[in-house]
Amino acid sequence: MSKIKRLGVAAFIGTTLLGASPAFAEDIRMFNDSVVAKSYGANGAIAVSDVKADSREVYANYHRKYTKNLELRNSNGNGTTVTSAHDTSNPVNNLQACIAVNFYPDNCTAWWK
Repeated sequence: MSKIKRLGVAAFIGTTLLGASPAFAEDIRMFNDSVVAKSYGANGAIAVSDVKADSREVYANYHRKYTKNLELRNSNGNGTTVTSAHDTSNPVNNLQACIAVNFYPDNCTAWWK
C-alpha cells in the first residue's frame, strides 16, 4: 500500500473514532464521607454506594441530557449500592452526592459541573 493510501486510511479511522464520542464520555465520581456516587463509560446510569455504618440514608441528585432534577436513594445500609436505569441515549451529565441528615440540611457535595 502506498504511503498516501496508508495516510488516508489512518485519517479515516481517526475520524471514525472521534465520531464515537459516547464511548469516550468522561467518568463522574463524587464522594462525601459516607456516600460515593458515580457514572462512567457512556454515562448511561449512576450508582450510589453507602460506605459508612452510620445509620444514614445516602442519595444522589443528577441530571441527564434531556431529563433534569432526578434523584436516586440508597436506604439499604452500609456496603450496599443501588443503580439507576441504564440509558445511553440520555446520558448523565451532572451529579451530586448527598447524606440525608434528619432535622438538618442534608450534607451534599457541590455539583460535578
